[in-house]
Amino acid sequence: MRIIARACGITEAAIYRHFRNKEDLYEAVIRSKVQSHDLAKLRSREVGEGTMEEALTSIADHILSLVDRDPELIRLMFNNSMETGDLAAILFKEVRLPYIEYMVSELNYRIARGEVRPVESFITSRCFVGMVMDCALNVSVWSKINRQEFIAHDVVCNNVPIFARGLLNDGVA
Repeated sequence: MRIIARACGITEAAIYRHFRNKEDLYEAVIRSKVQSHDLAKLRSREVGEGTMEEALTSIADHILSLVDRDPELIRLMFNNSMETGDLAAILFKEVRLPYIEYMVSELNYRIARGEVRPVESFITSRCFVGMVMDCALNVSVWSKINRQEFIAHDVVCNNVPIFARGLLNDGVA
């Protein structure tokens, strides 16, 4: 807290007037960053609009644009991925969960219409959002390993059709 206070040009006591501890300060930073991105805008897209592939592409594009707009938030997510407990839950709830909830609605709507095979929509949504976020967080690492340049959007565009086709109800049980 002393380092933070010094960087802000205030006393440590001034920070403690507003925040009980580092965790409260951390939570306020996360909530502020998330509010600045208006993740509710994702929900402005009508559920059931377009094809399943278009819906998944929309979700992936929104996540990738978040990464482009706020690399600090993504760095926080990357560092936070090793944490457990309440602090890890904040980022999950504030950043990942809105995407997952939107996709759950999308899947449930399409399952009810018979377009998508019956799946556990929360698990499927969490896996898809996780795949896109992992790609966004780690694509630069992949380039160093394979000595091949990867662009997150290209990787996601490669995988979205595969994921979408796997969801479609083709009549096979």
